[in-house]
Amino acid sequence: MRSWSGCWESERKRPVSRSQLPLILAQVSVAVFDGLLFENYGVRLNIGARQWFALDGKELRGSIEAGNKRGEALVQAVAHMNRQVAAQTFYAGAKESEVPAVRRLLETSALAAQKITLDALHCKPATLEIIAGSGGKYVVGLKGNQKQLKRQISAAIRCQAFLFRECRTEKSHGRIEVREYEFYDLLELKKDERWAACQINTAIRVRRERVELKSGKASIEESWYLTNEVGNYEQLAAAVRGHWQIETNNLIRDVSLKEDRLRSKKSSYSAQWQA
Repeated sequence: MRSWSGCWESERKRPVSRSQLPLILAQVSVAVFDGLLFENYGVRLNIGARQWFALDGKELRGSIEAGNKRGEALVQAVAHMNRQVAAQTFYAGAKESEVPAVRRLLETSALAAQKITLDALHCKPATLEIIAGSGGKYVVGLKGNQKQLKRQISAAIRCQAFLFRECRTEKSHGRIEVREYEFYDLLELKKDERWAACQINTAIRVRRERVELKSGKASIEESWYLTNEVGNYEQLAAAVRGHWQIETNNLIRDVSLKEDRLRSKKSSYSAQWQA
């Protein structure tokens, strides 16, 4: 409608009443709304509405030029819930490693305040401090790259009972896999000063036993994880399992979208690019 001054103005409508508002909001999916809010504005709702994201790097093999071993690579944050890419950054694999690229992505987005899963490559104080300092939660793998910390934790839990144990069985891809999760308290463990700001509170030991249905071949694997979370054990077990959503995402990009066939003659990506 046109006002007396000749300018267009919006039509005035009656606002939603106080009694109607709760009925409307009850139909809104909190998970979907939080995802849209985070994706478009980098804002989270609250602690309870935080999502789990897996961070990992992926090299674009088609960008490797003749005579070189590394090419362009990207780091992406993939939501456990729906495998959507929430953020990503690129780096030149021949000049830089995945570690600083992950830190840059955490620092330049709202991801650090979310819940993050990382592989053992990122079990480093400078990376975990970013998440813990932003009020976020993390689950990170622990392997031989942190030998002293792993020995210290192994010795500590040898003398204590686990806080919680969960066992899950899955049958897929022609095999049966039994996963056993054990959680141990690290709140009182004296850690090296460089780990102080990481707030490492809980250790997770995962034992995987696989049996191939066709051959009957059995295998056992044990892995370790650290987290600054206390409690929420079932959610943490799901987060450990959910981290591999990002590998599934990579497979789709490689096989279905043919991403690895991308050819690039020069490094044209910027580490500041984000999606």
